Amino acid sequence: MQLFTRVILLAVTLFSVSAVPRFTEDVGLEQVLFRMVVGEAEGRALTPAAQTCANNYLNTTQKNGDKLANATNACEEAANRTKVSYTQTSNTTINQIRLQLLTLEQNLQLCRNETDAALFLNCTVSTFDKNLQLLDTSNSQAYQTQSQFSNNSTQVAAEKTSCIGAAVSEAKVQSIQAANDFNTCLDKIAAQREIPQQKVEQQQPVRPAEVPKEPVLEWPQQQFQDQGLTN
Repeated sequence: MQLFTRVILLAVTLFSVSAVPRFTEDVGLEQVLFRMVVGEAEGRALTPAAQTCANNYLNTTQKNGDKLANATNACEEAANRTKVSYTQTSNTTINQIRLQLLTLEQNLQLCRNETDAALFLNCTVSTFDKNLQLLDTSNSQAYQTQSQFSNNSTQVAAEKTSCIGAAVSEAKVQSIQAANDFNTCLDKIAAQREIPQQKVEQQQPVRPAEVPKEPVLEWPQQQFQDQGLTN
């Protein structure tokens, strides 16, 4: 049972990890999470926020794995209880058949012990119908019980398979939800990194446009000197 549960857990884990998309900033994070889930974790430098997302994902996956293990164990226990109940019912019928055959043997032995021919014939005639009824009833019960053994075995197997299938389906849904929560967690981290950067870009002061200075006209010094000489 433990090996069977591990196979189911491994299959569900693979299904859930495959639901995690690739991220450009964390290449190979899916593989890292998978190795951590199956007990082969390797060290990897993650940001504190990303590590929190990974820890939450792994904790949720572990809880889902425990739920699946408990559910499959419950399916096994229910199947065993049903099998025991069927066995008890069959044993009760078998015991009845044994008692009927024992009564039949006693009746036959009683007649065989008669040495007198007349008494032997009377004994045989008086018990014939009863012995025939015991034999017929025992034979019918034996056929029914034999068929019931096969039907019960098939029914127990079908109920157990259905029970385990429902538990696995629920585990898949929970695994997908855990993967989606992991994605959402990482998306929030990326959004929190983008918002401050946008604010910094928006808060940068805008320099006023420089007004071009008008050129200052200067009269040539020679011109002033010439004007003074004329006066």
